[in-house]
Amino acid sequence: MKNLKAILFKDSTVKLGLILITISAGLFFMEGSGLFELTEGTAFGAFCFNYSASLVFFFVVIYKGFRRLHYWVLLLALWFISAFALNLSIPIFNTSVTWLSVVICISTIGIILSVFMNEFSSKMKHVVTFFLGMAFLLFIYYSVYLTSMYLIGIFAAIALGLSLHVFVPMGLTIVTFITIKRTIKGSGSLKMALGAGLLVPVVACSIFIWQWKSINNQVNLAINHNTLSEGKLPTWVVISQNIPKTAIAQRIIKAGIVYKTANLSDSWFWGDWNKASFDEPMQHDPFIVIASLFGGDLNLDEKERIKILEAMYDSRHQAQERLWSGDKLKTANVITNVKIFPEYRLAYTEKTLIVHNTEKGGVRAWAGKQEAIYTFHVPEGSVVSSLSLWIDGKEQQSRLTTKGKAESAYREIVGVEQHDPSVIHWQEGNTITARIFPCTPEENRKFRVGITSPLRKQNDMLTYESSYFDGPSPEGATEAIQVSFSKKPESINMPNFDEISEGVYTADRPYQPDEQITFKAPPLADMPFAFAGKGYQLKDYVPQTTNFNPEAVYLDLNASWSASELDELWPAIKTKKVYYYDGKLETLTEDNLGSVCSRMGKLNFSMFPVNEIKHPESSLLITKCAETSPNLRDLDESEFGKALTSYLPGAKQLQLYNIGTNLTPYLKALKEMRVFTYNEGDMAMLQSRLAKNEFIRSQEDSTHVVLAQSGLVIEQTADTLKTGNAPDHLLRLFAYNDIMKKIGPQYFDKTYVQPDVIEEANQAFIASPVSSLIVLETQKDYERFGIDENKNSLQNASAKSSGAVPEPGEWLLILVVIAVINYLVYKSKHVQPEL
Repeated sequence: MKNLKAILFKDSTVKLGLILITISAGLFFMEGSGLFELTEGTAFGAFCFNYSASLVFFFVVIYKGFRRLHYWVLLLALWFISAFALNLSIPIFNTSVTWLSVVICISTIGIILSVFMNEFSSKMKHVVTFFLGMAFLLFIYYSVYLTSMYLIGIFAAIALGLSLHVFVPMGLTIVTFITIKRTIKGSGSLKMALGAGLLVPVVACSIFIWQWKSINNQVNLAINHNTLSEGKLPTWVVISQNIPKTAIAQRIIKAGIVYKTANLSDSWFWGDWNKASFDEPMQHDPFIVIASLFGGDLNLDEKERIKILEAMYDSRHQAQERLWSGDKLKTANVITNVKIFPEYRLAYTEKTLIVHNTEKGGVRAWAGKQEAIYTFHVPEGSVVSSLSLWIDGKEQQSRLTTKGKAESAYREIVGVEQHDPSVIHWQEGNTITARIFPCTPEENRKFRVGITSPLRKQNDMLTYESSYFDGPSPEGATEAIQVSFSKKPESINMPNFDEISEGVYTADRPYQPDEQITFKAPPLADMPFAFAGKGYQLKDYVPQTTNFNPEAVYLDLNASWSASELDELWPAIKTKKVYYYDGKLETLTEDNLGSVCSRMGKLNFSMFPVNEIKHPESSLLITKCAETSPNLRDLDESEFGKALTSYLPGAKQLQLYNIGTNLTPYLKALKEMRVFTYNEGDMAMLQSRLAKNEFIRSQEDSTHVVLAQSGLVIEQTADTLKTGNAPDHLLRLFAYNDIMKKIGPQYFDKTYVQPDVIEEANQAFIASPVSSLIVLETQKDYERFGIDENKNSLQNASAKSSGAVPEPGEWLLILVVIAVINYLVYKSKHVQPEL
């Protein structure tokens, strides 16, 4: 240490170089780590300092010691930092993945420490030499990676010499080679340390290339087998089922979409500027670049890869179609207002979000307008019942129209006219999407979504589950949340909330996506909600069983099953006809039980074709699911989808038993459409039901909707005489579930868009497969797109007013009374009494 201090005091050039490197590196890390808001202006200003520092030190090196190697080491390290600082301002090459950023830091530190190699202990010399081995390979990689820019770099150097940054890795490669040669000379142990530093990256890269080839081989096998068997599922679905669900596999599928690949027909250096097909920034991973060069092209186009990512890794939000970029947006504030009705076992949640555009000018100022896209994940059975957008500081509430009209209006306004709309669309899998435009740097955008949700009942407790969203990052966002109860229940469990008045709780905190509030379930209210000549009454759902002895059992096998579970179930079903699906229905026997379990256990998810069950009324389908799979709509135009299209209109009720509570998006959609009678529980309960021949009986018809998770039945009646302060959400929940029942048979051919279904959605004012909520800027916009004001409708839900709405006859009576009162008042003031 004393020798190091002596060197620094003695050699002012080394001291100056280290000071400039420390300042430049500190400034760069503050920018990259997000310690302050980074804009193009501040980023370029920071780069100018880094670049100026490197120029100053360059002239110092020329003047003080042109031939001294360690001066050039420090200069090139300073230039290396400057090159990455330039990329923050002008993104010419893609962001480095995490592991690469770590290796860059280690390599830079290693080459700087090599200046003091002679002063280190033996142990430290071995560590630095190990680092130099990794650094040498990294610098070689960057030197080769940038070869396509060398010619441009020479000719463009006239512009302040900025393009000369492309030669920095080559210079670092040369000085690192010379340093290594001098360091290991005559030392066998240092040579071993160097060999380890070279070997570790090479082995890691080789393993990745092997994985790449393995995935590529599995993709090709899946394509070949699906073609030979004339499979009805799209090829990308079969690939999604069969390739391993690992982080490495995800990176390989994302190659060319999220990760830069080696494209010999194009510049390796320049990033892909138009990647709107997948909302994730392009990144640079050397392993993927090298593997794409030596491991062969993956036999999948971009569309198929995105479908695989959606099915395997729940990436549907990232795959949403974008009309405008949203890369500069973040969610700044979340205001959550929850109104819980324990006696009705439902809740209404309003989420008000404030969207901030971080763009502050610079070369992209012309593209300041951005589109915010949010995907809200809502509890099972929930429905969106309001939307508001603030325009010029005023809240504008939505109108409800058909999904087609809303989509057409939004595309025209956003794509061509570029002014204010917001729209919400229903999506499969308990999700909805909200789009807001424009989000500009000049002002924050504010919008509100209202969600009606049933509470989950377990034994004598109710649970409220919050909705969460994917979209502009909420990192650092603050949340103000208020929870109020219509009637304060017993045994409330909501830690970290303050009760500000009877039954009203608040909390201020960083945004929290998952919120659960539990409390004791009170007796159900008997007061119905009445509207448009009909009443909506709640009743306790008491599951009723029916004698059902299945003639055939169908097992929906996949990786979620264990061999022990199948062995445990087998004695209860072995006397029946047992089938499984492996491209076609196959018989399961005691002889092939083990091999089938082993083979089917490799599937990430299953897509059991309910249409191939010959006698659904006497059959039992047993499933156990992961949470990922394609959506039902993803199967459009496939042979699988066409077969379901023919089957659904005349489908007979099928008994389904789910081991556990998870359902894939595919089965969730079929459940909402009442394609089967749903049973769930553990293995012991299934064995009990099979022994007793008792399964759940459907209790739904045209006037009854069952919300089993809430222990509720909503009954539609003609009795509207008994009314009170029941929330209008009873009608909204009934209508949503009724619509899903009605559209099921025609879901694929889209003939479900019928006037009676649209009218039911309009009356309840809910987003559904046939209806969307939209806010336009002016009345003229509504008129030219044919979006009329909603009549005979509940309109947008509100946390302020969720009580009963007077009947049309009651409205008439109220108006008559008001008219009579006004007449009497008028007469008393203007008619003079006789003397």
